[in-house]
Amino acid sequence: MLLLLFLGVAMSRCIHDEIQKSVSLLRPPPSQLPTDFRSSSLPVPGSHDPQPLRIQIYSMGDPISNGTWDPKGDEMRRGKSQALAAVKEATQRIQGILAVLPVQGPLLLSRDPEKYCHSVWGDPDTPNYHRCSLLNPGYKGESCLGAKIPDAHLRGYALWPEHGPPQLIQPDGPGVQNADFLLYMRVGHTSKCHQKPSVIAYAACCQLDSEDRPLAGTIIYCAKHLTSPSLSHGDIVMATLHELLHALGFSGQLFQKWRECPSGLSVKENCSTRQQVTRQDKRGQLLLTTPTVSHSLAKHLGVLGVSLSAPLEEEGPLSSHWEARLFQGSIMAATFDGAQRTQLDPITLSAFQDSGWYQVNHSAAEKLLWGHGSGLEFGLVTTCGTDSSDFFCTGSGLGCHYLHLDKGICSSDPMLEGCHMYKPLANRSECWKKENGPPAGAENPHGEIYHSQSRCFLANLTSQLFPGDETSHPSQVPHLKEAELTGRCYLHQCTQKGEYKVQVEGSPWVPCLPGKAIQVPGYYGLLYCPQGRLCQNEDANAVISPMSLATQDLLFQLSLGLAGPPGHSLEKEQREELAETVLQALVNRSSADRCYFHNPSVTTSLVFTVHMWKFPGCQGPSAAVLYNALTLTLQKEPLEVYHGEASYTTKYSKLLVSLDHNLSMNHILLSLGLCLPLVILVGILGTVVYQKRAALQVGPFAPCHHQTNMD
Repeated sequence: MLLLLFLGVAMSRCIHDEIQKSVSLLRPPPSQLPTDFRSSSLPVPGSHDPQPLRIQIYSMGDPISNGTWDPKGDEMRRGKSQALAAVKEATQRIQGILAVLPVQGPLLLSRDPEKYCHSVWGDPDTPNYHRCSLLNPGYKGESCLGAKIPDAHLRGYALWPEHGPPQLIQPDGPGVQNADFLLYMRVGHTSKCHQKPSVIAYAACCQLDSEDRPLAGTIIYCAKHLTSPSLSHGDIVMATLHELLHALGFSGQLFQKWRECPSGLSVKENCSTRQQVTRQDKRGQLLLTTPTVSHSLAKHLGVLGVSLSAPLEEEGPLSSHWEARLFQGSIMAATFDGAQRTQLDPITLSAFQDSGWYQVNHSAAEKLLWGHGSGLEFGLVTTCGTDSSDFFCTGSGLGCHYLHLDKGICSSDPMLEGCHMYKPLANRSECWKKENGPPAGAENPHGEIYHSQSRCFLANLTSQLFPGDETSHPSQVPHLKEAELTGRCYLHQCTQKGEYKVQVEGSPWVPCLPGKAIQVPGYYGLLYCPQGRLCQNEDANAVISPMSLATQDLLFQLSLGLAGPPGHSLEKEQREELAETVLQALVNRSSADRCYFHNPSVTTSLVFTVHMWKFPGCQGPSAAVLYNALTLTLQKEPLEVYHGEASYTTKYSKLLVSLDHNLSMNHILLSLGLCLPLVILVGILGTVVYQKRAALQVGPFAPCHHQTNMD
């Protein structure tokens, strides 16, 4: 269960384990229907290779309201629309990450015999021993976390006499074609929503297949919170993604059902239930012990070769979340403080690999910055209060959240168990929100700049000095010591991986050397440049400067026209969110690392543009090969993305290839080879036109550019 940590609101505990515990997990029982009564196709995995997980979504009626909130009709409709758009976007993302052995034929869910059957034949000598002898007259069908499952999605059931054939009460439904998982969704204000004010949504898995893989689940959105102005579309998408991952297997109730397939997912005969998925250490900490998770955590902490177990949050005998001290910002942490600060991390994807049910596209993982490279001692209660890691802090001073998107205050919470970190301030903490800046004409002695490309820096810059300080060197001014650094917002721009420059109001761009304190022209004091925090994975939100392209052969600019609702216009912030949504869809479609894509943007006329080039260290094919693969798939199937309450589809794409100064002679000759015939042709046409003194004039020849258009 994912909870939204509203800035300024007390943190709440997650309730997923409480919710999942209340749901019976059904597996397909041995069929009690004769062959004549059964459908011709059973929902068993096929024998061919894994395919992208097919999730079918069903929007159900509202849960019964407890009367504490009576929303207007338009508010409820808006909430439903937001939830549906978010769940479509989240499932689209999951389908680019997880693959399964596909279900053959229609997917049919099971009925619970304990619900429809009042009693069974108990005499072992009876031919119909243990089959249903008496129906429950109050049986009203099956539900999943309060959502009624349509009979069309369910297997049938029958009543059996002591001897002889059964009486068919309900035949098998037609089932759901092209589906590996059924997701039922509801929007309303349930008692859980009322009891837990910070809950956005909660979910549970309801049914498993014969290999214990989740087949169906329900997600319930708390309607009142969906319309909150503090909740963005991206927040709802990330909350949905978290809930879906619970329902798909990241759950304390499901860990013990994980499977081990030594020969791979396609060879089911060798699969068996994992002997140990979780264990407790000597102090009672619950740990997830599987091999891919162990390797991924060791790689994250920079201690490859060490066998590690990943700690889970202390939530009782079962736990469905990573430990907060070690996994801040993970999609499967127990608390959530905004989409901007949450990553679909590689350790979580490794857990799904170890479930034995899925093949995982690990290139879809987003780097988990918290604790990266910090060693074996990171995240321990015994070390977090020392200076062993600058991810934690001491005292209660002002600084920067570790992602440097926000100003923060050094504080703790129950899940951190006494450890402190810089948490975003209750109000106006976001450096990346222009509206948080000082009003026009207001004094700005610290030179702060609030902008989408601004980040938080520890600094004590000032353009004003106390009397008597005017003749002092900035670094010698008594009240401008490094100990007095505090969080300030300034522009940043990536120059290459891990390197960047900064700008203060009225100053030129100044190189910011990671790990060093610098001075800025026109200001007294210092600005500290964080190391290993900014421009990691090329920092997708940062502007790529010409310096960063100096080592690249080709820069591709891919443009996609977006068809949206007629007359629909977007503000700048909405366009930025839409650009990220389209970019993620491209990444999912291409199954490529995000390190190929830079500077996504959407214009007012709904043209999406992204630069494509292969960042140093990026694993995979050349940018040209990736572009060709993308254009082929876009020709066959345009992208469809959901943002807010609207759906957008790609209409066309354009490719622009720019050449830099470091191109090989082969590239230059190829360019000349392509342009020279055109030059000759234009020259011949010009001569013919001149000789014939025709009225038609030939315009000036434009420089040749590589350009391919696809309409």
